[in-house]
Amino acid sequence: MPFRSDDLETPHHLLPADPLARFTALYRALEDGRRWWQDDVPLRLAAITLVTTHGDPERLAAGIREADAAMSARLPWYTGISASVRLVLAAQLVKYGDSVDAFLDEVARMRALFREVGLRRDEVHEALAVLVLRRVTGGRPAGADEVARLRGIYEAMKRHHWFLTGPEDFPACAMLVGRPGTPEAIGEGVEAIYQALHRDAGAWQGDPLQTAANVLYLSGLEAHEIAQRFSALMAAFRDAGAKIGQREYDELAILCFLAQPIERIVASVVDFRDRLQSALGWTSKATAFNLAASLAFVRLVGGDVELGTLADAKLLLDMQAIVAARAAAAAAAASASS
Repeated sequence: MPFRSDDLETPHHLLPADPLARFTALYRALEDGRRWWQDDVPLRLAAITLVTTHGDPERLAAGIREADAAMSARLPWYTGISASVRLVLAAQLVKYGDSVDAFLDEVARMRALFREVGLRRDEVHEALAVLVLRRVTGGRPAGADEVARLRGIYEAMKRHHWFLTGPEDFPACAMLVGRPGTPEAIGEGVEAIYQALHRDAGAWQGDPLQTAANVLYLSGLEAHEIAQRFSALMAAFRDAGAKIGQREYDELAILCFLAQPIERIVASVVDFRDRLQSALGWTSKATAFNLAASLAFVRLVGGDVELGTLADAKLLLDMQAIVAARAAAAAAAASASS
């Protein structure tokens, strides 16, 4: 897998000297417009999104708020896309110079195609899948062929784990649309990684492991090779005092793509984690580790813009975590009131 020099920069891809300082500036700019009732989790994710984007933090923050307001105005009041997810979607649109109208028009068009192939309805994960497909196709409108392939990959996954696979896997299936091979071969490959991670790395089976396997399939490596890398990273982080549980599987999966010595990866993440907790005392260790993994990826991936798209994959996984957390909170509140 080719990697470029650490000192490369493109007109559309900023390589900040200090990713944490860039993140903090963006977060502060977004926080200035925050209402007292708003959650700060999407602000952090939006800031992470734009760490490698050229522009003044205040201007970028204003662009996100403008896109968020435009999206809110177009979405119906009963939309399933929460304000938290909407804000991070807005950050993605700003990052790629995409327009709200173009994106929402594409979502409406693609949802009709999803219905034609019999995919289940899920407004949020359909929107995330469309966002992924716009990146996979290089901005070209996805069509019936891509949607049929997405459904084929989804069904191939479901044959292995019918109880784990659901609409929340639509974005991951969209990421895999661009990979070579039949949907059946992709499903077999993902399953081989899932089983290797469970067997060789001692990872717990479940949704987080399936998500990690989906991402790791993008590496193109054999299951045993990528499982060894994952296992070595897990052991090194634990030796460094980091708690690695199921919620950290996606961070490890993204870090597996870095062609760097494991010791350097771990040292970079731990350094960012400690600096985040010192600079932003509000953050927990788990949240700091999540953000630190993203910042370390930015630092270590250098000018490889192609690999930088994996940071977008990580962001989508984080958005899915927001959706799941909000759904669980709503369910708990409904149960408590009944």
